[in-house]
Amino acid sequence: MLSHIIEAGIVLSIAGFLIGFLSGLLGKGGGMLFIPTFWVVFPFLGIPENVVPKSAVATSLACMTVTSATSVWQHIKKGFLRKDIFLFLILGAIPGDFVGSALTAKVLSPEMTKVLFALFLIFMSIKMLKSSKKEEGKKQKLNYRSILVTGFASGFLAGLLGVGGGAIVTPMLYSFANIPIKNAMATSTGVVFFNAFFSTLNYIYYGWHHLKNPFFFGYIYIPALIFMIPPLYFGTKMGVKVMHKVQAEKLRRWFAFFLLAVAVEVVVKVLTSIF
Repeated sequence: MLSHIIEAGIVLSIAGFLIGFLSGLLGKGGGMLFIPTFWVVFPFLGIPENVVPKSAVATSLACMTVTSATSVWQHIKKGFLRKDIFLFLILGAIPGDFVGSALTAKVLSPEMTKVLFALFLIFMSIKMLKSSKKEEGKKQKLNYRSILVTGFASGFLAGLLGVGGGAIVTPMLYSFANIPIKNAMATSTGVVFFNAFFSTLNYIYYGWHHLKNPFFFGYIYIPALIFMIPPLYFGTKMGVKVMHKVQAEKLRRWFAFFLLAVAVEVVVKVLTSIF
């Protein structure tokens, strides 16, 4: 068992640094990378099969608070997080999240929400790839009504599709609210932190009475955090530093291709579950 813990610790530490770096570079929380990692590692550590799904999500959210908080602080110090629009974004996102969550719970099937998510990502990636350097330079005019609408739409889609919001907020701020790509990515990390933090508290609360295990805090698997938090922190800091040094044009294209990759992954999972 000790050898399993050591092997898992090495895997989690390496994965933590890489996920942290990509999260800092692309302005995301990393949930789509954390969860598959935990799905593989947790059964290897003997965690019961019926606990793995919720524990993977809860531990992922806890890790996302680290990556997003680290990113937010670095972006604030660099002056890229748009504090002037952040509150408007949150005010719009909160009701949107409730509406989207209600629609998913009462109307749409899980497969349909995943397909809608993939289609949305494909649409946004194509829209971002079509933007030009000239357009990037023009994206300075601020419209608070657009920020509120963008916040509501991003919250609605986040609630509808069950995601943290990084892959949604960034392209919407860039494409529909006239926010430059680096500012959009930096500001989206604040939304990711907001969502991840409060969702983590929910999983702690709901798991508190259902899971009696000294290695768990609610549904959060503590050993995973111990192995991952230090490399996550340093990986995220490095990713943010690289992000600020990369040209906006390259960063926009990288993010667009990342959205396409995520869309393909979602479609493959849906098709696998069907067939």
